[in-house]
Amino acid sequence: MAKKQDLLELDIDKAFEERSIDEIIEIEKLLDAEIERKRNELRSMVGDRYKDVLAASDAIKSMKTISQLIVNSIEKVMSTCEEFINPVSTDIHTPLEVEKEQVDERTVIIQIRMAIFMNEQIWIAIDEENNLEATQYYLLAQHIHTGLSLSKNKYLDKIPLLHQIKSNLVVLRSRIFHKIVEKLESVDTSAQETSQNLNALLLLEKQTSSDLLSIFIEHRKTALNTVMHTSYSSVRMQISSMVKCLITTVRLLHDCFICSLNQQKGLIWQQLEEIVGGSSTTTLSKLQLPVTPLISYIPEVIRNFRPTFKYSVETETSLNDAETVLKSWLESTRKTLETGLEKSLELVTNVKGLHLIREESLKLEPPENWEQICKDSHLPENFDVWYCFFQNLITNSCQILISKKISLVSQEIQSYIKDRLNNISKDERSGTSLIWYTWKEEPSDVGKAEDAHSGLSMKHRGFSPTIVDLCYKLDTKYFEILEDVWQYLYGKEYGSNDDFSLVLKDYKFKRKYIDTPDTENHLQAECAETSLQLSNFIRDHINQNSDNLVTKSIICARFLQAATQLCPNFNKCCMFNNSTMDWSKICDTFNKTSHTLWLNWVQDIVKTTEKQCEVLDDISLKNMLKVLGRWDEIEIQEQTDEKVFKSQIKVPLKPSLALSEIFANLNEELCCILPHTLPKLVHVQYIEDNVNVILRKYKQLSDKELNQKQALQLLFDVKYLTTFCIPRENVQLIELSQDICDKLRSRIDPFDLDVFYSYLQNNVKKAVIQSQIMFGCLLPSPGQLSCLGVSEKLNEQDQNPSILALSVPSSTTWFPLLPVSAPSQKLSGTPSKNIKESTQKPKATLKKSQDSASMMRQSAASLFGGLTNDWFS
Repeated sequence: MAKKQDLLELDIDKAFEERSIDEIIEIEKLLDAEIERKRNELRSMVGDRYKDVLAASDAIKSMKTISQLIVNSIEKVMSTCEEFINPVSTDIHTPLEVEKEQVDERTVIIQIRMAIFMNEQIWIAIDEENNLEATQYYLLAQHIHTGLSLSKNKYLDKIPLLHQIKSNLVVLRSRIFHKIVEKLESVDTSAQETSQNLNALLLLEKQTSSDLLSIFIEHRKTALNTVMHTSYSSVRMQISSMVKCLITTVRLLHDCFICSLNQQKGLIWQQLEEIVGGSSTTTLSKLQLPVTPLISYIPEVIRNFRPTFKYSVETETSLNDAETVLKSWLESTRKTLETGLEKSLELVTNVKGLHLIREESLKLEPPENWEQICKDSHLPENFDVWYCFFQNLITNSCQILISKKISLVSQEIQSYIKDRLNNISKDERSGTSLIWYTWKEEPSDVGKAEDAHSGLSMKHRGFSPTIVDLCYKLDTKYFEILEDVWQYLYGKEYGSNDDFSLVLKDYKFKRKYIDTPDTENHLQAECAETSLQLSNFIRDHINQNSDNLVTKSIICARFLQAATQLCPNFNKCCMFNNSTMDWSKICDTFNKTSHTLWLNWVQDIVKTTEKQCEVLDDISLKNMLKVLGRWDEIEIQEQTDEKVFKSQIKVPLKPSLALSEIFANLNEELCCILPHTLPKLVHVQYIEDNVNVILRKYKQLSDKELNQKQALQLLFDVKYLTTFCIPRENVQLIELSQDICDKLRSRIDPFDLDVFYSYLQNNVKKAVIQSQIMFGCLLPSPGQLSCLGVSEKLNEQDQNPSILALSVPSSTTWFPLLPVSAPSQKLSGTPSKNIKESTQKPKATLKKSQDSASMMRQSAASLFGGLTNDWFS
């Protein structure tokens, strides 16, 4: 017998080749026995491990059999019931031929069954959100209970359940009313659904049309409040939902109460007529009653029941009073939105957010027949929900945001100015001189852009890096304001080239930006007011802090000058629609404050001049030898009848060395401050205040005991000082100078004075003409020397312009004159128009391949090439 392992590994083909038929039959039997054994082992294993599964399988088979038996039994019962019903007459108009007592009993029974059935139908209608049908069923159920109350009590007393059914109607009525209110207060609903709910309310409460309109308006107010106090992802979505709610309110009011599309009356009255009209169907016919032979016992009063309402044409036409109701609604809605949106709008932190709110809300298109709706509803002409309720709120919010932003900008700028003044650089702290900055060659002096706020463009204006940085900070803040408000004002990004005037030709877009002029005016006024506050802050801050007073005063004075030139965005904020009134006011205030700050520097120089003038007090002979220069020796002739007498006289040729030193110091201080950048009034006051100090010192000297030579030199000095520095319109200084000269002339022999005076006057003129080369910055005006014949000499040199023209002032302000020595007769220059023609600034461009020496040469060339009219204006 083959082993089990051999059977499992048996090769069938080889077995048939090697073994006989008997052996094959024996092997087959062995294999069958092995297979059966395996089956038994498998059954035993499944029985042990899957006993529950097998039991469940048997139970399922049993349940299937039992279920089939139950179905068969039910079908048999239904078949038997049908056999009983078929012989019975179901004609609802032919009552059964039974006794009267049985009829009354069955009538009560069917009414009780109807009461129970009606409760179920009301619940079904409520669940299906068909409130009008639920209301009609409720009225029918109430009518059924009224009929039952009139029946014999002996039947009713046997049915205590009836009282519970009747009490449930109260709950159902409350439920219906709640559903109606919920629908009327929903944000977005259809006119059909709203009219159904209003009719349901009308049938339940028996309201008049005017009362119904008021109730409708009140519920829509509640709907608006619901939207207002609902949490949204953004204020934009909240306001958009409110706009949608209000548009829906107007549309529902028109469609429900006034008319619907081309109909002559509103949906409410159309539906109401279908319910209570003479041709309307009965309420019972709208129900699918259960199949029962008792249907024939339903009383006629229940069969023919329909809701009642005193409906007439006058009910509709009374809506002419809707104008009063709507007017009240408009006012109350405005107040509600004004208070309700206050906190929401506070969450919007920039004007761009208001622009997005407006864009989102205006995307909501009103119905196509909106104009007709507004006209029929007695609403104002061109009524629009956004512009009527929200536009003013958004405009006010925009103006509040602008005020806050500008106030914040003012605080930041003031704080920044404080920090910069408290951390003045070493170069700036060293004094008032800008020479360290102006004459320092840098690769960035020559920029590719002519209007770049760097390099020579700033150096020749006297604007140091601190000034440029302050202006950049100020302009950047106003740029941020413009960037924020530009889309709200014009619907485009700031700096875009879109033509806003073309957009305004479209009425729709024009109305969209209806508040643009008011917002521009508000922005302009706020910027102007803040600018004035900035000016006052700078003045007060400088006055309260005495450390580095002069340096801080000059920095702030130059900043106020530069702010009106280097801040285009600041200028734009203060000058909308070419309205220059506010900008002119700002410039005037800045100039006045700048002038006040410059006076701190002037007063400091005046104090220095007072100390320097003390050297004039010493009029001893030893000191006079030090301060007196070489006198001019002049030979004069006097002819008599007999012969000619020749003699020599000496008159002063130059101002005293002490006065020249004082002049040099004054000129140096003025050159350090870059006189061509100095305001004209400050420049003149600088000269006048210092000259006043010098003249008063000479007045003290004129009261002392002077010899004739001292008197001549002092008279020369005063004449020189008066001719060179005192404007002819300054009567006070002219009179002071004249008093001093009179006293000094009194110290000179009258005969000698008569001889010397004309020569002294000529020497004064020569000295003045020669001094303008070195001290030209101390001339108060270009016409100061016109009385000396300089203008005629200028005309003579019109045909021969030269660099010496730079040594003669050509306009109202000055820059440091070049120290070029030349004979006095060639000191005059060409007129300003020739200077402009010969000094036009070339357009210089820098190549990367240029070396530093080449760049330095170009910087120097650009300096002299840049001496355009800006240097003299």
